[in-house]
Amino acid sequence: MPLPEDRKKVIRIAGLAVSVLGLAVAAAALLNFVRSVAHNAIEGGPALARFPEYYRQVGAYYARGFTTGFFACYFLMMLAVIVGTWVDEVRRSRRAARAAETPAIPCLSGQQAILE
Repeated sequence: MPLPEDRKKVIRIAGLAVSVLGLAVAAAALLNFVRSVAHNAIEGGPALARFPEYYRQVGAYYARGFTTGFFACYFLMMLAVIVGTWVDEVRRSRRAARAAETPAIPCLSGQQAILE
């Protein structure tokens, strides 16, 4: 059973809100990761005297960046799918409405012919 139009619209708007909010949070976290890597601002920098501790901390940062990037892509794809299906449905309904109209046959004199 197809959903009513108003319910579809509410679901789509809710999905858009979730995806935009998730994308904003993931983008902010990804920007924070890139900024910390660019400035070499790893937590416990001077205290990480031994190489294994340092590389473990760098690995944790890159794992966090990978996870954040994954969720940014996930929410971006969610946004694209919702908007794409919405636009596709609108275009399909407009095309069906245009096809339902009776086409007028133009005459040479500029007046429309009457179809019987």
